[in-house]
Amino acid sequence: MKVFAVWSAFSQNREVDPATRKRTINAILISLGIHVVLVVLAVSLTILVIYPKPKMMFEGKKSPSLPARKLEHAIRVKQMQKQTRKPQLLQRLVTEAPSKVSLPEMPQMTTPDVKNLRDTPLMNSRAGSIGGVGSGGGGAGRGLTGGMGYSDTKFFGENIRTRAITICMDISPSMIAKGVTRDVLDESIKMLENMNVGTKFNIVVFVDGGEAFAPQMVYATQENKQKALDWLKQPFDGRRQGNLRGFSGSTPHMAIKMAVEMGADTVFVLSDDPPYLKQGDMNTGVEIPTHMQDIEKFVRGIESSTGRSVRFYPILYKPFENDRGKQAIEYYKGLARATGGKCRVIPRAP
Repeated sequence: MKVFAVWSAFSQNREVDPATRKRTINAILISLGIHVVLVVLAVSLTILVIYPKPKMMFEGKKSPSLPARKLEHAIRVKQMQKQTRKPQLLQRLVTEAPSKVSLPEMPQMTTPDVKNLRDTPLMNSRAGSIGGVGSGGGGAGRGLTGGMGYSDTKFFGENIRTRAITICMDISPSMIAKGVTRDVLDESIKMLENMNVGTKFNIVVFVDGGEAFAPQMVYATQENKQKALDWLKQPFDGRRQGNLRGFSGSTPHMAIKMAVEMGADTVFVLSDDPPYLKQGDMNTGVEIPTHMQDIEKFVRGIESSTGRSVRFYPILYKPFENDRGKQAIEYYKGLARATGGKCRVIPRAP
């Protein structure tokens, strides 16, 4: 308070004791110094503000859960992989000393001529097994003999793919007179040329019965081809060949049955007349009215009775230009449609 009183006296120009004045000035200076220090401290003072920490929120995505069986399977697979041993690599054995055992020299090996392999006796005798190359494992390769014995060939202009084919030729007097044997011989030469050794074939001639070139289907070896062509060159006689004892007429019924029983998958039938059959001779015999229907029923039932399909390719060879000729064309067209084959008509020369 004295300081302020002195200061007031100074301000009012009052006279003050010098000692008092000195003390007052010192007190003022000390006070100012203290205030300066306090101000500096106040400026430099850091105010600590406590902010509350936000709570950490963790949101995890739901992991897909495996079904119990799949999870168990995955665990077992991992366990098996751990237990499975890695293959050990064996060290290669190397000998530095010469062997005391001397091996004989290898004989000279010659490479067979593949071009002529198909006509060798081995191929001819084993044609069945060789023709089926690729069939055991379901393979589709053609192999040496066309793949499972198939051949792509042609007969009377009809392109076919077959594994077993039979030609059924009518040798009734009317057909012989029209020259069917000559034309069939020419077409057979072209057909057999394109057939692989693994493909089977046969030829059956008929009037009202049936007579075959071979008792069973034969493989298309060069020897069998030549024998078949020589057989076709003979002068056929419908009175002695292809006849059914006790019957008469003109029908491929027996020839078709023979072809199917032999295992043919393709059957050509050459005729110029609709099928008919009499019990007895031609003059006094009694015609069987359901014979045509019987053939059609047999043909339509081949797949269900044998478990395999057979395609028929009827060839109307120079049919008569009358009602019977038209009837034959319509009838054989129906047989072809029923089996997925085709019917061809070879017209008479004008």
